[in-house]
Amino acid sequence: MTRAERLELALIPLAAAAAWGVAARLPDAPGLGDLLLAGAVLLLLQGLLRDLWLLWRRRALAAEAQPRRMPCLCLESALGATGVLAGLVFLGSGQAWRMAMPDWGWSLLVAVVLALGFAIKDLVIALRPLRLAREADHLNIVVGWR
Repeated sequence: MTRAERLELALIPLAAAAAWGVAARLPDAPGLGDLLLAGAVLLLLQGLLRDLWLLWRRRALAAEAQPRRMPCLCLESALGATGVLAGLVFLGSGQAWRMAMPDWGWSLLVAVVLALGFAIKDLVIALRPLRLAREADHLNIVVGWR
């Protein structure tokens, strides 16, 4: 495990504690669309921050490394985008599907989403053949479907 991965793991409980700290300002009964949207945006934000960190750390390597083509999609991005779409559909449907959310619930949501993001950060959905593949730090892959 790299130093950056250990740091990311250490930041998960800190982010969950921060969520608990601001939970009093968050809704007590959010709708399902709100929760899906919040979780998906958090997952995408985590991936964005990790990618920016990787780009900053590997500027020289990224410039020298020859990118390879692979028909794939980052699983973390795919889940995040699907979650945003599902959240928007629920919000637009007019059905609230509200649920009680205690302060610790927001903290749990943050911890689960960030832990899931960490667990799937190296997975991509490969097209040919259709499978999940492990591609650590998949910044040097040119994503395409052909």
